[in-house]
Formats: sequence, C-alpha cells, structure tokens
Amino acid sequence: MKPVLYMLLIVCALGCDISFAAQSGESRTVAVNYVIRSLGSDIGTVSAKTIGTARDYEFRDDVTVNVRFLFFKFSQVSSETASIRGGKLVRYHKTTDTKGQRREITGELNGAVFNMVVREGGKTEHKAFPAADYVTTNLEYPEVALAPGEVRRMRVMDLENTEIVDREYRQAAEEQTELNGRGSRVIVSDFADKNAEGRRWTAIVSGLPVVIRQEGKEKTGLFNPSYLVRQTNVTADP
Repeated sequence: MKPVLYMLLIVCALGCDISFAAQSGESRTVAVNYVIRSLGSDIGTVSAKTIGTARDYEFRDDVTVNVRFLFFKFSQVSSETASIRGGKLVRYHKTTDTKGQRREITGELNGAVFNMVVREGGKTEHKAFPAADYVTTNLEYPEVALAPGEVRRMRVMDLENTEIVDREYRQAAEEQTELNGRGSRVIVSDFADKNAEGRRWTAIVSGLPVVIRQEGKEKTGLFNPSYLVRQTNVTADP
C-alpha cells in the first residue's frame, strides 16, 4: 500500500529554477514550515530550507507524518536533499522510513546522464536517464513562468517514482498575498501527469519561489486520499 505522503510533490517546493528569480548572484536563505491535512485532520508537518541563488543552491526538507483514522494507523519520516548547479539538478538524495522499512533514492548527473539508485527491502535497482529525454524535474516549477491562461506540456523527471512522465501545466490565475510583512505575487497553477494532479499557489520571496499552498491527489497505489498542504511560517533574507 502506498501511503498518502509517500510521494507528495510539496516537499520539493522551494527548489525552483526560474529565469526571473533572484536577479543578482547574492546567496539567500528561505525557510518554510508547512502543515499537511488529509482524511479530515492534520496528519503531518514539513520543514524546508533553500540556501543559494536561483540557479545555484542547496535544498533540504524533512517530513513527519502520523495518521490515526479509525482502525488505521500509519507513521513515516523522510529527509530529502538536492543540489542545483546552473539551473540543473546535479545531485539528489532521499530516505524514507516507514515502520522500520527504509527506502533510499540516490541520483547524480554524470555528463549527459542522470543515474539513479533505489534501495528498498534488501533490493537495489539502477536506472539511467539521458538528460536530453526530460526538460525539468519535479523539483522545479516551470509553470510560474507561463503567461496567464497558458498551457504547456513537457517531459518531467518524477524523482519520487524514478521515471520520466508527460506533465501538463496550466497557469490558472495570479493573486497577491503578504509574507514577511511585504506584498508578494502569487501564481496559481494546475499540474497533472499519470502519477499525480493538483493545484498550487507559489509566491516569490527574496527572489526565490515558495509554495504557500498545494492541494491535490496522487494516482498511484491503493490508498489515494486527497491532501492539502499549507505554509504556517516563512522566514527569508531581505
């Protein structure tokens, strides 16, 4: 059974490569805390931090999930790190522990190929993806660069499921919100592929994109409730 938070895209939310973000090369830090809601209650938290510029940065997130629903109990913790250089993902690592069961994904860009290793249940699987076969990864949010109402389809590396998928993005609207005492532009966008679909609200804070809300549903596995993730706190360099 694949649990609700096993492949939530939100935990990658800060790691974005967009051309208009952080126009200067000054390194900045953005940290965000989130609460996760599903099955009618709050079931987990996410803490994420990005340090660097829009094209060269380090990203980390930590997720804790505890679900108690009638006779169903589930707990999970995960940690994820990524390194972006020149706007491209060059290193990736994620560990997930579910009731003592560990899953580890490691990825690295070697030349023109992104190599991945998945270790789970005593088994090891190696995968290789030519960089020319995908446009971006699900650590990045190209939809924030779309024109109002624009729809764009592209090949995306789904890191959680270690495969390349065809994903559609649509810019739905633009809004304004206040974060850290300052007004911020918010891009509302829809995304969909064979593994997941949803809507997210992405703000630009200190030149870096920050997902302030995401709601959606995973399509894989046997246990697929809808979810809502919303930020509870944002701290950023001025």
